[in-house]
Amino acid sequence: MSDLRLADVGVGQGSALSPVLSALFIAPIMKLFKLRAIRLGATLLSYVDDGTAIVQSKSLDNNNTVLKQAYAILFVLFAVLGLVLKHDKTELFHFDRSYSNHNPALDLGYAPYTGDRLLTPKTYWRYLGFYFNRKLQFHEHVRYNATRSFSTVQAMGMLGNSTRGLPLLEKRLLYRACVLPIAIYGFRLWFFEGAKNKAAFMSLTQMQRKAALWITGAFRTSPTGGTEALAGLIPVHLHLRKLADRANLRIATLSDTHPILSLLSVDYVKEAEVHPCSVSNMTPAMQDKVHGTIMEAEQHHHELTEIFEPCANTFLCSTDSSGLQ
Repeated sequence: MSDLRLADVGVGQGSALSPVLSALFIAPIMKLFKLRAIRLGATLLSYVDDGTAIVQSKSLDNNNTVLKQAYAILFVLFAVLGLVLKHDKTELFHFDRSYSNHNPALDLGYAPYTGDRLLTPKTYWRYLGFYFNRKLQFHEHVRYNATRSFSTVQAMGMLGNSTRGLPLLEKRLLYRACVLPIAIYGFRLWFFEGAKNKAAFMSLTQMQRKAALWITGAFRTSPTGGTEALAGLIPVHLHLRKLADRANLRIATLSDTHPILSLLSVDYVKEAEVHPCSVSNMTPAMQDKVHGTIMEAEQHHHELTEIFEPCANTFLCSTDSSGLQ
């Protein structure tokens, strides 16, 4: 080992050493936080240098009180290890199933979110490219991606029209390869059996109609179904249904210890550890009320079997005296 020396430079952006150093510093903090915050009922999650403190109760005001105490514990732990919490990057988000519009702000206890200036909860939360609101609805996610794809389709108009530019087949290929994946990104979050997504389909259908008009060079008053058929495009709802069925089929190819299997019933868990919120821990009445991608995969998992007959059909032939069979 080399002699100790002062380090006056940081780790470069995207360096492979960054997550390793983050884990070395964050791991003891998470351990100590669990011991000190056990009376608060708070949970700490961390992904590299992004941390999330989770608190749940029957009152949002009580949640704010506990979050303030949990944040104070985190600040002390970070200070002891020579780390710094950037208070101005702190975000607050409340999940609430009730119909109330109560969405209280938080006095963090540290500048700039203290005193008269409180930390205001966000309306939507972006996580790994997904947008959802406090009721775990993905209307904003669909609207955002549909708007992005619609803008892309409008920009592609410079690449060709009905008289010049790209030919029809290349226009269709460009739309299928570069625009459609943007529009339906993360569709399994909101597209499943029993979901109310009529508004989402309207946005995506308008986007695809615009693309079909560009591909075929048809008039703006042309019917949507006929234009999509001429362009060789599947209606959006049928395309999503096809992709969802393929996703259900791919569950059979997952490894025996895959985390998704831990959410299914005991018949399909294989060697995965059963999750506390898995289907196997739900009552039949609860299973009838819950709708989602996991429930859809559970209901169709029994279809993912092939019938194999070890013996092929045998045909017997006989010959009479005339030689006929």
